[in-house]
Amino acid sequence: MSWVDVGRPGVRTVVVGNVTHWDEHAVRALEALAATGRDLTGDVRVVVLELDGSLTPSGRSTTESFRARLAALSEAECDAVLAGYQDAVAWLRRADTVAVAAARGPLAGPAAELALSCDLRVFAHDVSVTFGGPPLLGVAGRLVASVGAGRAADLALTGRPVAAAEAERLGLATRVVPGSDLAAATDDLVAGLLAADRAVLAETKALFAAPTPAAERGAFARLAREP
Repeated sequence: MSWVDVGRPGVRTVVVGNVTHWDEHAVRALEALAATGRDLTGDVRVVVLELDGSLTPSGRSTTESFRARLAALSEAECDAVLAGYQDAVAWLRRADTVAVAAARGPLAGPAAELALSCDLRVFAHDVSVTFGGPPLLGVAGRLVASVGAGRAADLALTGRPVAAAEAERLGLATRVVPGSDLAAATDDLVAGLLAADRAVLAETKALFAAPTPAAERGAFARLAREP
């Protein structure tokens, strides 16, 4: 995984690649994401995560070895490791940046959760999303908020794949476009975000994370007092 600045001030693009299984590839991606979050400078307004389940990961890694390593830990040690994975992506929920997932190919396991960790999601037509079992990366509440408790249980318990068109209908995808248009559609979305007032973006993101009437009043009042 790597990040690149693509000639646009205020944008950080993170190339995640294929992390469709809980294995050492996913662990390394989370470690890199944690470092990206720590190094994020205040001028970055939009972060784009590029996810591509159609790529073949380099090197050999298995879910079995990953699970065996966790099973060898004590309960407290295992909890600390898993909490570290959650902390690695917690910065995506910062109010002062908007996270956008740009995805193609199958998204399963950590890839599906990373996409859902983002505020907005642009999917290519070939995307399928699979949730098997309970999420880990702090997105259970967002999944329920997106599709409803019943559908969230259906997706997690059955592990059935959701095609891009259904993902858009359910609210898992913000926009669905042909694969050849993914980069352009993502760029258009990012341009719209950069054109918006940063204070408005921050207040709106914070409000939607915990929407209450009092939070609405506070956000509106703070923006009204902006110079």
